[in-house]
Amino acid sequence: MASQSSAAEGSVGFLARHQKWVIAFVLFGMYASFGMSWMGVVPLREALNTMLGIDNAAGQRLVSIVSMAKSIVPIMAGILAGRWGLTKTMRLSGLLILTGLVIPFLPGYWAWVAFKFLFGVGGAIWVTLMGAVTMQVFEPGQRPLINALNGVAITVGVILALKLTLPLMNLFGGNWQLVLVIYSLISAVFMVLLVLTGELSPSGAPAPGSKGPRLSETLKAYAGTLKLPVTWLTSIGFAGPLSLYLVMSYWLPVYYEDVAGIPKAATLNLMSWMNVGAIVGAVATGLLLQRFGKTKPFIVLAAIMTPVVSLAAVYVTSQALLPVVLFLAGVGLFLSVSPMITLLQSQPGMTPALVGMILGTMFTVTYVLSYMAPEIVALAYKAEVSLQWVLAAFCLTTVSPGVAAFLPEKSA
Repeated sequence: MASQSSAAEGSVGFLARHQKWVIAFVLFGMYASFGMSWMGVVPLREALNTMLGIDNAAGQRLVSIVSMAKSIVPIMAGILAGRWGLTKTMRLSGLLILTGLVIPFLPGYWAWVAFKFLFGVGGAIWVTLMGAVTMQVFEPGQRPLINALNGVAITVGVILALKLTLPLMNLFGGNWQLVLVIYSLISAVFMVLLVLTGELSPSGAPAPGSKGPRLSETLKAYAGTLKLPVTWLTSIGFAGPLSLYLVMSYWLPVYYEDVAGIPKAATLNLMSWMNVGAIVGAVATGLLLQRFGKTKPFIVLAAIMTPVVSLAAVYVTSQALLPVVLFLAGVGLFLSVSPMITLLQSQPGMTPALVGMILGTMFTVTYVLSYMAPEIVALAYKAEVSLQWVLAAFCLTTVSPGVAAFLPEKSA
């Protein structure tokens, strides 16, 4: 008993000594495992369509309903964090993400949709407050890389889901439910770490404002953020790339398989190149930002590069060239993430609470649009409009990060 107690104390002591980096690990890991559970249904499209008695248009709602949750919740997440504090709000988020443990066993389509929505609420709170936690815990010079890692966490999850779901299903004798449960169990591990870590602050002491101001004061502060240009420029900047990313995540595989005639295994491999590009580009950008401190060159480059390479992903037909094209498309889609978050955090007068509220509005705006985007593609697909044309139209929306260049620049 004494040795077990000593081991437990040693584990807690390790977490206390390295709390800042444990927090970074939890921020990244929870959202990556959320991405695994979210997009793990994409390789299971045929199995789910058969079990639930649905078609592709209805099936994509199992993905886009999460975006719908993310369109409703972020504003409330920012206000709730201002009232409750970041620690309690992030723990609530983690509990909601763990609804993924029961989803695979639900009996009908609409039960799946309802619980996917709750799951999405958890993810919405988490992604909204990652930037606020980063600002509260990390020094300004450390934030660009942490922002970059946070920005691609879900992409890591998507890659793992696309790569592992079918092999794991085959390993478990076709039991795809077990695969999805495993993904949610990974989230459970990070939930335990989140609780053991204590307060989400550099010292582990209660964070400033953790008891929360009065609700009227919080609402007044939130209303003030709606008057700031940074709120709307950041929202518009994120909208195009995120909408296209969600459209491509579900509909580009459909396009490659059903229109271009590329086999499913090859299609999943191609899609992983886009996500690898996202990770490489975002992490490299974070490192360069830490070195040079200027965000606008990356933002402008993203606004120019992304429409070009994403259009190429739709129109290039060579399977030899597509890995390169999709890699560059991934770089472009996530190139502006860390620069825009870092630019927001460095604006005059910013605090973690204000960043949480601004990101609440930003994620609401972007996820309303990104929820609508796959639905628009679904309507066009049902109406037999050329899928190639519809995808190309959404590629052009990725010029949107360019508006963030109107914000004042400050060294990271």
